[in-house]
Amino acid sequence: MPKVIVVGAGMIGSSVAFRLVQSGVEVVVVDRAEPASGTTGSSFAWVNANEKLPRSYFDLNVAGMREHDRLEGELGGAPWLHRVGNLTWTGDPVRYDELCRRMERLQSWGYNAAWLAAEDVNQRLEPGLTFSGPNMRVAWFPDESWLDGPLFARSMLDRAAYAGGTLRTGQAVTGLNRTGAGYVATLADRTRIEADAVVNAAGPDADQISGMLGRHLPLSPSRGLLVRVAVEGQPLGRIVHGTDINVRPDGAGFLMLHHESADPLLGDRDTIPPDDSRCRDLCKRARRVLPGISAARISEARIGVRPFPRDGVSCLGEVPGIPGFYEAVTHSAVTMGPLVGRLIADEIVLGNVDPMLTEFRPGRF
Repeated sequence: MPKVIVVGAGMIGSSVAFRLVQSGVEVVVVDRAEPASGTTGSSFAWVNANEKLPRSYFDLNVAGMREHDRLEGELGGAPWLHRVGNLTWTGDPVRYDELCRRMERLQSWGYNAAWLAAEDVNQRLEPGLTFSGPNMRVAWFPDESWLDGPLFARSMLDRAAYAGGTLRTGQAVTGLNRTGAGYVATLADRTRIEADAVVNAAGPDADQISGMLGRHLPLSPSRGLLVRVAVEGQPLGRIVHGTDINVRPDGAGFLMLHHESADPLLGDRDTIPPDDSRCRDLCKRARRVLPGISAARISEARIGVRPFPRDGVSCLGEVPGIPGFYEAVTHSAVTMGPLVGRLIADEIVLGNVDPMLTEFRPGRF
């Protein structure tokens, strides 16, 4: 039975481990922290193909959305997935033109997207949202979801462990070397793990893991500010992307806030206090579109580091010239985690490379 080391216990690593163990592979998952404590736990967690370009990347993300359906059917449920849909609007003329072009493109590609009037949104979907007028056009994407990343990752890892997989948390990989036909990973506590193959699913740290083998994986990571607020009742049921604020539910009594305009203000910092002015500003913006949350209280602020490969799309598969070493790095992990897990496992176990991955192979770097 082959043995595989999976570096990273987030959306991607947990999905790969789950599928490998299902295929009879001995798996050791290694992470320098706790499962899903990195990018997976600090994400707006929007499952979608809404703004994904080019067409091949859009198609890959649509397949990722469908894979969530497949996994739910296989497991008999997916408590981490919340199929609530997404509402998008803007009062900015330039961005409105961009939204119109996006809607036209998505509809022509068969994506489920429709225009609604603001008054219809209030009557049928979200009575608590405030718009500039009853006839304001709002884009509605009913097939989009949000996902509880930590719950997903823990569930996949629990299933993998139940079937014989091993999880080593709180141990960074400090060395990775080839040994004939296999690999040896050295952990921070000097433990050495031998394996036939390695999957690099280390997210923002993936370039460091690849670098241990002399491989240059060019990443352009970006930071994103997430603010979790405590609210009374259930003031919002769906994902919304407004003019200057994005909001989604985050479990009973909580909302998650984000907006890309706040991200450049973070600099290189990795943490931020909840009472920071940038957090308070996002909360203020949310109150403008949801007046019913005037008593909202900031409970937590997180900074997530998104692992963008240099060209902005996924890097998936075996690295040329380094047999048995696989990269599984993408910023769309929430959308594509289950799909990537299955496809990478198929490549390792069966040698099958799905045609969808042709444009996203590591060899392009």
